[in-house]
Amino acid sequence: MTKYLKPVRSPCSRCGQSTLHDIKCMHTKDGGEEYHCAIYYMVIQCRGCENTSFRYVFEDYEVAFPISDDEWDVPKTIETYPKFIKDHHELDGTNYVPGIVREVYEESLTAIQEGAGILAGLGLRGTIEAICNDRGISGRNLEIRISRLATQGLISQKDAERLHAIRFLGNDAAHDIKKPSDRQIKIALKIIEHLITTVYVLDAEAKGKLDTIVTEFEEFKKLLEKNLENYSSGDEYPLAKFLAKDVRRIQGSLSQLESQLIAEIGAGGFTKLSVGKVDTFGSSPTQLQHFKLN
Repeated sequence: MTKYLKPVRSPCSRCGQSTLHDIKCMHTKDGGEEYHCAIYYMVIQCRGCENTSFRYVFEDYEVAFPISDDEWDVPKTIETYPKFIKDHHELDGTNYVPGIVREVYEESLTAIQEGAGILAGLGLRGTIEAICNDRGISGRNLEIRISRLATQGLISQKDAERLHAIRFLGNDAAHDIKKPSDRQIKIALKIIEHLITTVYVLDAEAKGKLDTIVTEFEEFKKLLEKNLENYSSGDEYPLAKFLAKDVRRIQGSLSQLESQLIAEIGAGGFTKLSVGKVDTFGSSPTQLQHFKLN
């Protein structure tokens, strides 16, 4: 029993690898007269990050065998809690991920941690389905929906090809009850986390910090209102003048956004500007729609 009073090497969920742990407390028991075994329940603490975890050791003396004249090999079962995925680091920015998508993803992580490969395969496939539902990507099957993620610009074509691999993996788990290998699960998880980062995290973190391309009308209005603060009531200019340097963020869609703005002004939904004259401006060879700041 005293052999476990020394530090033990054990997996650490925070460090993501096996590290040296101190045993903070321990309870031991045996199998009694019915079965010759020893069971150790330990609370251990990582010497690196000081993370505390639980360690269970079962030593089965019933099936022990000699390996030398004075030494026996005793089979052991060792479990630690909380369980974790080796060499996997927590995904940053999950607070930007919608609830149902995050829930399916996190349940997939739990399945991987528990070694439930079939459920993990289903969960990773289900994460793609949840993202499609959240983004309004329709289609009669997942194959079509993945392709539409790419055609609608949410992911690249190469990303879509990788997602189809997860679709196959999930289908095999569902229909053939085929368990993916640990290596397949590890790669599939990387692909899913890249998808989540691409669709949700990077976009959310970039807004307000980097000058990204503006395509949505509501986002365009916020950008315009911000730039109007640099002008005075009565100023009458084309949108490109009001937007100044930020006009570069309106890539190929300024005329469409301008039409939407005119319609909203007419309906009384945007009151900061009035529709003005149509005239040339600066060195422009064509006439441009002007707007007057109220």
